[in-house]
Amino acid sequence: MRKYQLPVFTDHMLLGYMRDRDDHAAFEEIYHRYWKQLLDTAFQRIKSKEAAEEIVQEVLLSLFLRRHELVITSTLEGWLKTALKYQVYKSYRAHLIHLSHLSEVIQSNQIAPLTPDEAMTLKEIREKVKQVANKLPEKCREVFMLSRFEHLSQKEIAERMGISLSTVKKHLTRALSALKNDLSEDHFPFLVILVCLFGRI
Repeated sequence: MRKYQLPVFTDHMLLGYMRDRDDHAAFEEIYHRYWKQLLDTAFQRIKSKEAAEEIVQEVLLSLFLRRHELVITSTLEGWLKTALKYQVYKSYRAHLIHLSHLSEVIQSNQIAPLTPDEAMTLKEIREKVKQVANKLPEKCREVFMLSRFEHLSQKEIAERMGISLSTVKKHLTRALSALKNDLSEDHFPFLVILVCLFGRI
């Protein structure tokens, strides 16, 4: 098959060569044909080029390793897109499990040191949250700081600042919205957990 120009082959033909003849050239053509498209889609979802590349590699490697057992009833493109969504979900779920561990460490005040990666993650998010908080309007920033750094309840904040409880809630909602808009989707799951811990950021 290598003597032919692979781009003239349909996806269905390439799958057949890959499955029936273990043709690596057919897989390479599929790889190059869909790599950029899959990478762009993955990056749009997780906002991390490195993580997106790993996910796409995992999807395409799975296609090759399972080539003898795969039954693709739709199109190859459709199968790849579905596999990509699943892989993104798996990556995101693993990400959240890791974050849950971080939150447990923080909440329990465990003395055991964090791993280098965990420590770096916390440091990075601290800095990002502080940068965004400093750009908030004065009252909004004050409410946010009292809630997340001084651990005051919404009622306590309202009493200290002489404002209504509903105003406190509006300020906190605005602050979280600003943080969400300013941070990338890749960092937002960290933000949700850490901000909900009322401080330690």
